[in-house]
Amino acid sequence: MPEPKIEDLVVLLPGITGSVLQKDGEDVWAISGQAIFNALTSMGDSINEIRLQGEDPPLSELLNMDEKKLEDAGDGVRATRLMNDIHGILGFWKVDGYSKISRQICRNLNMIPGSLHGTEPANFFEFPYDWRRDNRVGAVRLKKLIDRQLPLWRERSGAGKAKVILIGHSMGGIVSRYYLEVLEGWRDCKALITFGTPYRGSVNAVNFLANGYKKLFIDATEVLRSCTSVYQLLPIYKMLKIGNEYQRIAETDGLPEGLAKDRAGRALAFHREIEDAVKKRPAGAYPIIPIVGICQPTLQSAVLEGGAVQALESMPEGEDDRLEGGDGTVPGVSAIPIELSESYHETYFAEQHGSLQNNDHVLTDLLRRMSHMQTGLKLAAFRDSIAVLPAIGLKVDDLYLKNEPVVIKAKLAGVRRDVPPIARIEPAGQREKTVQAQFREGQDGWELTLEKPMPGLYRVEVSLGEAGPGAPSPVHGIFEVAG
Repeated sequence: MPEPKIEDLVVLLPGITGSVLQKDGEDVWAISGQAIFNALTSMGDSINEIRLQGEDPPLSELLNMDEKKLEDAGDGVRATRLMNDIHGILGFWKVDGYSKISRQICRNLNMIPGSLHGTEPANFFEFPYDWRRDNRVGAVRLKKLIDRQLPLWRERSGAGKAKVILIGHSMGGIVSRYYLEVLEGWRDCKALITFGTPYRGSVNAVNFLANGYKKLFIDATEVLRSCTSVYQLLPIYKMLKIGNEYQRIAETDGLPEGLAKDRAGRALAFHREIEDAVKKRPAGAYPIIPIVGICQPTLQSAVLEGGAVQALESMPEGEDDRLEGGDGTVPGVSAIPIELSESYHETYFAEQHGSLQNNDHVLTDLLRRMSHMQTGLKLAAFRDSIAVLPAIGLKVDDLYLKNEPVVIKAKLAGVRRDVPPIARIEPAGQREKTVQAQFREGQDGWELTLEKPMPGLYRVEVSLGEAGPGAPSPVHGIFEVAG
């Protein structure tokens, strides 16, 4: 293999549902590259095998465990590898896999992939973790991996000053953050790069815990309600409207049965640990580079009335409307750490949450940044004007029932509005042909209706069909038609 272009150790962390889970050597969560609805349906009662049993030990006990004992400390379920292809839970989180970003990093930067339990020198690791458990567990496991592999890499490669570059998609950034701040991993960190990480939470978690997913007949609602990690994705800002006031979920009484206030309180305490640790370490100890998805319809707030929660795309009243939107899963404002609110280190892309890590423009930016980190140059970062950024917003449901028309909606920003967008709809792993269709103008933007498509999983790319500096980059989504 050619000499690596990156002297540092690089670790890629997936988001929630992004690691394969095994029990007794058999996969119990490996829905990837197939129709999610059909896979969940075929699992039947076996979906309950990944329902989390009990609470994790406190941090003090976790830190005293070796790596094997730490993995065995749960309920017998282990994370073994990253999801390569489309995966997720409909109505909650969906992601278009991690094979592309791993392949691009290794191929373009000549990285040397390593095994989590190997002893050979390597400087690129995919880090699967049990996404159901307390994120402290993943953070401690990450610490033990880096504490073992970084000295080994420094010694064997001769790169005595090598540090760690962490790349976290979605909740993977939360795991990284706890490691860096509370466990003081910042001492060995070159940079943290995150894609759509919900630093301040996601209203999707509120909506799913409170309401489940109505279209999913055999669903994972109770499984997700058992997960400590899902509670740690709850918003930490005041977004739940009760009467004329907004409150935090963790500080609210009268919540629906699926939302446990005590668990929400413990989840808020998890985030407060990170905030307190940030205040104690040196300022600017390591750079955080948030990649933020924008211009996509995104849940931003909710209303509690009559014991029921209704999630909304509107901002909490009194907040600046220019902050509205996000990546379809994580609000734009949530994808930026609190202490960086006025630092403007983030980079914006008009893309959906599950495709941020695979977007060609995003990957080009990532590879360039990682290369520049090796030069020692420190360049000032500037925030682009979101208001005039050419962008496409995409809205597509996770699941359409058999014989139900598929309705896809698009909005344009910063471009001519008389040019109709074009959708390229590609079956994922099926024999049907890729089709291309043009949107028609509707009452609220552009609409495209597909009548009775074949059952299966689909990728959709929406573009203006033109290139150049003034054209918005294509935006990508995933949907399924139930069989």
